[in-house]
Amino acid sequence: MDQEEPQHEKIRFRRDEITDLGAFPSACKVPPLGRARIGRGFRVLARVVASFCALVLLAAGAVYVLGTSGIGTERLRAEAEAAIEKMAGFDVDVAVGPARLTLDGSSFIALQVSDVSLKTAGGKPIADAGRVRFGIRLIPLLSGEVRLTSARISDAHFMLAAMPSTGGDWTASLRNADGLIDSDKVVAAVFANVSHALDAVREDSIRQVDLRNVEFVLSDTSPVKRVTVADATVLQTGPGSMQASYDVAVDGRALAITASTARDTATGRITTLDASVNLADASTAGAAAETGGRLGTIALKLTGSEGAGETKSRLTASLSLAGSVLDLGSRGLLPADVEADATLLAGANKIDVSRLLLKTGRSTFDFAGSIGPKPAAAGEEPSYRYDLTSDGSTLAPSESPEPGLNFFARIAGVYQTKSRKLVAEQIGIRSGGPSEVLGSASIAFIDNGPPGISLSLNVHDMPVSHVKQLWPWFSARNARLWVLDNLFGGRVVDANLQFQVVPGRLGNGVPLSADEVFGRFQIEGSRFDTAGRIPPIRDAVGEVSFHGNDVDIALSSGSVYMASGRTVAASNGTLTVKQANHAPVIGALDIDVAGEAPAIAELASYEPINAMRHVGLLPEDLSGTVTGHVKADIPLTSGVDTSKLNWLVALDYKDLSLAKPFEDQTVTEADGSITVEPDQAVISAKARLNGIPAELDIVEPLVDDGRAAARSRSCSTTRRARPPCRACRRCFREPSRLRSTRAKATNRTFRPTSPTPGSTFPGRGGARARALPPRSRSR
Repeated sequence: MDQEEPQHEKIRFRRDEITDLGAFPSACKVPPLGRARIGRGFRVLARVVASFCALVLLAAGAVYVLGTSGIGTERLRAEAEAAIEKMAGFDVDVAVGPARLTLDGSSFIALQVSDVSLKTAGGKPIADAGRVRFGIRLIPLLSGEVRLTSARISDAHFMLAAMPSTGGDWTASLRNADGLIDSDKVVAAVFANVSHALDAVREDSIRQVDLRNVEFVLSDTSPVKRVTVADATVLQTGPGSMQASYDVAVDGRALAITASTARDTATGRITTLDASVNLADASTAGAAAETGGRLGTIALKLTGSEGAGETKSRLTASLSLAGSVLDLGSRGLLPADVEADATLLAGANKIDVSRLLLKTGRSTFDFAGSIGPKPAAAGEEPSYRYDLTSDGSTLAPSESPEPGLNFFARIAGVYQTKSRKLVAEQIGIRSGGPSEVLGSASIAFIDNGPPGISLSLNVHDMPVSHVKQLWPWFSARNARLWVLDNLFGGRVVDANLQFQVVPGRLGNGVPLSADEVFGRFQIEGSRFDTAGRIPPIRDAVGEVSFHGNDVDIALSSGSVYMASGRTVAASNGTLTVKQANHAPVIGALDIDVAGEAPAIAELASYEPINAMRHVGLLPEDLSGTVTGHVKADIPLTSGVDTSKLNWLVALDYKDLSLAKPFEDQTVTEADGSITVEPDQAVISAKARLNGIPAELDIVEPLVDDGRAAARSRSCSTTRRARPPCRACRRCFREPSRLRSTRAKATNRTFRPTSPTPGSTFPGRGGARARALPPRSRSR
């Protein structure tokens, strides 16, 4: 079949019929997956935000117009007054100034009133506030209902003394039937108050409270006079949780408090409680440094949780007290730092003290134990009991030169609430081995006066260094200081310390009597330091006793070691100190000594005695054996003129010999005594002078008071023992006695007992003198 080929036809398009090929979908770039949808969502969100912002601006403008125009201010003032009365918690007369609506950062809209004044029903001012602002919920406000969501008080002044008081004991609800604080009630009260605070800031009520520059003035009798709150906030952080922060100044001392808590919304149980309190030192707050006692920096942390089922409610507290100083009056200042960790567990009926650390100077006391009500017993006063032990403490008083004492201790007793007496029924201290201190104590407190103190301690077989550390600083201070400075080494075999002072007695200016403080220490193998340059007495056996401010030291035996190595035995010694609380303090030394002559001479040459300076002999110039007695006034404080002190050295010697001539005479085999006092020396002896037996009696003045020296010498001889000069030998045909006396700076005159009176014979030095009749021996 024949087909005709189609004929081509030229078609023309008009300009408006021509379409741009780039506008067709096949010519467009394909967007990433989801981008188109996101872009559309963003545009919708932008429109919503813009609409909300416009609404907010419109509402803000409306609030501003209402606030400035004063529309409905009477209603707002009434609402503000009602809110303030509700916050006060008791009947008050409230007067407020202008009220207006304003913008608020936390609730958007706020009701602000100025010049707020609170007075009691009797017209007594309670508080004045420059500005009070209440946050208002916006949605209820649109329906005409005023519902508060926050409160802020600024520039306010509260007078707490004018506020009504309940007049009762706020601790009454915490006490048991015996009137003692019940630990279980304390735990329950803490968590009940936390729950009450959470209820106060619940979601449908006021959720935030702010204080700015608010001052609270307390009564004049209160220990705290003024509390200034710079910034404080209590804020609900969610359903069943809240947090609080305070920046406060307490009498000029900075106080910072932070706290947070939460509870289970289903059961109402407090799951967490954390609080921190930090009180700065007064000096860090810009206050002038105190010269007396002061309370240092305080840091307190409190954590806890409320129990449920078998889980017990628990409260744990950690306390740190640093930089505190206790003013001891005339005894100076005592710095102290305290750290304590304690746990209160419901049902335990006690406070478990896991750590009680006290630091003062070089001393550290680390205790642990428990404190709680004592079970009631018939006839006993209601009391709290305590039991504290230390597994390692260090005692090192600042006045003591001894190294620190490491010891174990236990203190147990009660606090009697009615009689206000703290009793330590058991005091036990061990410092290693058999050494121990046992005792008891009590402190009776009174109003407006120092407490009464009763202390009794017994020491058994303890090193002297340990007893020195354990001697209480408040007991017999001067006796204690003397022992600290002058008694070293050895052991205290037995000791007893008594301190009995009635309430109000301490610090009244009257020294403690011998019946109020006394003690006795029996020592062995110790070292006594005396005074001046006198060497100490070592290996001493004796007793130290004190009564009031009088100290008596009795020495049974001991040895004095000189620097040269010589030794003197000391015995039957006493050192008596009367009125050690009055300066200058001077002790009366009375002691027996025995030893070789060089050692005794060296001992007698030390200050403050220094008797050998008048003799002109050195210790090495003597030989023989000496026993004797020494009495001396010993200065125990500095600044005493030793030239005015009395002393006496009385020595008995045997077989004494001088290595060099004494006034041109060779002295050997001397038996006798010498007594030296500050004003004179008296010598009485039998000796050999130049080999001739003689008797000597000499009185030698040691001060220039015009007295002449009196010397008497008696020589006895036979034909076998001739006198030293030829002229004298003619006078001694028979046994005879020759006595001579001489004043200072004169020639000797010999008086024979046998020759005829009136005869003459040559004296020493070539002089001739007439023989005189016999006379009694002069001294």
